[in-house]
Amino acid sequence: MRSNNASLRPATGLEDNAGPKTQFINTQGSLASLGNTGSASLKGKLLSLEELVRSITEEMNFHKKEVQILRSEKDTLESVLNMKITDVRKSLMNEIARVEDEMKRHFAHQKAENSRLQQQITQLKGEKTSLQQQLLALQRRISELETQIGAEDS
Repeated sequence: MRSNNASLRPATGLEDNAGPKTQFINTQGSLASLGNTGSASLKGKLLSLEELVRSITEEMNFHKKEVQILRSEKDTLESVLNMKITDVRKSLMNEIARVEDEMKRHFAHQKAENSRLQQQITQLKGEKTSLQQQLLALQRRISELETQIGAEDS
């Protein structure tokens, strides 16, 4: 989210588009050249130094403001992300609760269905046992009738 800050920097007369490090080097070079020129008056040197201090102070203030803006953006992004995390967590918890309720309902329905089927199985086993007993009784009766019929024929 950084923009081109070169247009926002205060005019110092010592700007170099290479960046703050180069500007600092250039300002140090200006200080060295001030010391080397013997023709400049002390008053001129003091004015140049005051201008240099003023421009460095302006640039420092600019960078302080930029840091404050970046910190503010960071805090804003953190709060937005925290809100989104809270929303997602809340929606996931709601979804989990809904799914758990649905599973409980399905389990209860399946349990009732299993119980109904078990009752039908028990009932069918009873009917099968009863039919087997009736079949054995009928087979014995047939056998008895066959022996009676066979005894009458002889």
